[in-house]
Amino acid sequence: MTQSGSERDETVNDIVEENAHAIGQLIDLLENLPGNLYRQSFGQRKQHVIGKHVRHIIDHYSALLSATASPGALLDYENRDRELSLETDRRAGANRLSEILQTLRSRFSGNHANELTMLHTSDEQGQVVTTSVDRELVFLASHTIHHMAIIGMLAEQAGVEVGAEFGVHPSTLRYLQRQAQGMAESA
Repeated sequence: MTQSGSERDETVNDIVEENAHAIGQLIDLLENLPGNLYRQSFGQRKQHVIGKHVRHIIDHYSALLSATASPGALLDYENRDRELSLETDRRAGANRLSEILQTLRSRFSGNHANELTMLHTSDEQGQVVTTSVDRELVFLASHTIHHMAIIGMLAEQAGVEVGAEFGVHPSTLRYLQRQAQGMAESA
């Protein structure tokens, strides 16, 4: 199915806003999260840390933004900065997420180059694959929401109230809404 330029722009805007919505929810949580909880280790092996999940999310968006900043650059999700301050300082994490949010909206809302090449490594073998900015934005929205579900679970374990939609994929929210509408119509 081929889309006209304006239809594609509208679709991309929807994808950008899906990312923006998730990032906005995460920023809101971080602004109300005690700093010590951001760095607290959870789990039997003490490897689950909210800050590490936030930094991981940031690293993935940063990879896309870096790859789209200059023509011909290669997207590489494995070669990440892993900046320690982003996983230990919730304000640094929230600030970086705010910067990412602004850049996503300015760079991808509207017409932009869509073709992208990505380095994918499996079994120590790197190969370049063709992808698109749009596809990677869809991936990042899903990836972010997945990590937000884990962050929400960790926060709730520590007694922090998390919104009912936090870390829930939009497709699940749409499904639940249809279910509720169906129940209401049958009542």
